[in-house]
Amino acid sequence: MQSRLLSKVTWIAVSAQVVSLLVILGVMDTGAGDAVNALVVALCECLTAFGVLNNPTDKNNF
Repeated sequence: MQSRLLSKVTWIAVSAQVVSLLVILGVMDTGAGDAVNALVVALCECLTAFGVLNNPTDKNNF
């Protein structure tokens, strides 16, 4: 469990999820319109999925 909490990928996934929620809730706005906000959310969700699927305890496999 300790190595998962120290993983950079885990923290990127957590940060991406927080940014995604802030954009969806309207707390944070990119200022460029709905299409860009949707793109930011999609990118953040991809980073979150990558972080969830990653296994930091196994350096040889994803």
